[in-house]
Amino acid sequence: MWQVLIMDDEKIIRNGLLKYIQESRLPFEPSGEARNAAEALTLIEQSTPDVILADINMPGLNGLDLIQLVTSRYPEMVVVIISGYDDFKYAQRALQLHAFDYLLKPVPKSDLNRMLVKLHDHLCSLHPDEDTKLKKEMTQESLPNSCDLSPIMMKITEYIHYHYNDPELAVPHVAELFHINSNYLSKRMKKEVGVSFLEYLTELRISKAKEILDDSMQNIKIGDLAIKVGYTNQYYFSRLFKNRVGVCPVDYKNSIRTNMHGQ
Repeated sequence: MWQVLIMDDEKIIRNGLLKYIQESRLPFEPSGEARNAAEALTLIEQSTPDVILADINMPGLNGLDLIQLVTSRYPEMVVVIISGYDDFKYAQRALQLHAFDYLLKPVPKSDLNRMLVKLHDHLCSLHPDEDTKLKKEMTQESLPNSCDLSPIMMKITEYIHYHYNDPELAVPHVAELFHINSNYLSKRMKKEVGVSFLEYLTELRISKAKEILDDSMQNIKIGDLAIKVGYTNQYYFSRLFKNRVGVCPVDYKNSIRTNMHGQ
């Protein structure tokens, strides 16, 4: 099992990440929790985890400072930043410091699982003698009918899953990225996936929004949720959500809370 240290000054975030990891069915095991970098460094010296999930905004040393220390002392240790800062400068600096990934809070469970799948493969490449095997059913999680897709469509749907929160994501951009014609992409997607590009993207975004709202530990504003899943207009997002789910995001969240309290 890969050992994971969780570093965040908010207990509710630490609990959420702990729960996600335990439910992932992937070979990761929390080795400890830290409220700040000083606690994290102490735990690292005691147990030498394989992975650190670290926030940026921390008292004392922040997550970026921690990456610098860790990579110099423990070059094989992998750091993933999970931050509330949607700032290119922070993400760029994290990647310059060789952070494995940079995820934005709140993190949908499926996004964390996807990152853990990549992380497992990366760790296996660093430690080829490890006898840990990734369960096959997780490798293409949430890519519908992925085994029936052509190689190019598998790459395109994977790209969409990693960039669904980009408000500029559209057929022309993706077609140019994969060096194919926009009309050809649209027709291939309709034929292989069964829905249009926009329909696929919309369903994915709404499902991610529902994941966040389903999490009782998240208390996100609807405007922030809209941005999180790729919409710059809160009211457009709310209309889309209601059309797909049957209720607006606020009512959906309230119903989740009511059901939980009623149990």
